[in-house]
Amino acid sequence: MQLSSLKEHSHIYGFEPSFVIWTQGCPIRCKGCWNTHTWDSKGGFAMDIESIFHRIKAQKDSTTLPIQAVTILGGEPFYQYDELYKLVSLIKTIDLGIIVYSGYEKNELIEKKKDSIFSLIDVLIYGRYIESLRDLNLHLRGSSNQVIDFLSKRYNESLIKDGNYIEIDIDNFGRLDIVGYIQNLQDIGVGKI
Repeated sequence: MQLSSLKEHSHIYGFEPSFVIWTQGCPIRCKGCWNTHTWDSKGGFAMDIESIFHRIKAQKDSTTLPIQAVTILGGEPFYQYDELYKLVSLIKTIDLGIIVYSGYEKNELIEKKKDSIFSLIDVLIYGRYIESLRDLNLHLRGSSNQVIDFLSKRYNESLIKDGNYIEIDIDNFGRLDIVGYIQNLQDIGVGKI
């Protein structure tokens, strides 16, 4: 599977501590997208499904930072549908919540026959990012047209907590990793890096 990046523990990309996967490759290419580095299908790095799954399982079993869910976004996860389906099928075996994003509308996924995965995931967040509808205070969405669709009973609407969420991690080498919906670094008091 072609990936852009992984974050083994996050509190902002779901409703509980999550392992986050950004896939690589997006044919939709929404105007104003802030993940343009994920568009090129040949960018990022390749990782086999079993290796991704083993990292997820290790994080679930972690005694220090266990996860309870997996969130997959992109890029466009449905661009690599066969790999996405295999990965989600494996994740389902270890009882983790599963959230998957798509820039496609739900009916487009159905028309493209990419809907068999719906029975395996808990939440589908769908719809194109529309720059004129950008709202940094929406939970899990970048623009107000995007839909959070609860496909199972694991989660529900009461868990949606609108607000502007970001995470800042500093690794052992002093490298900064900032994720979330931020307008610019000055908004969080970081200044230029």
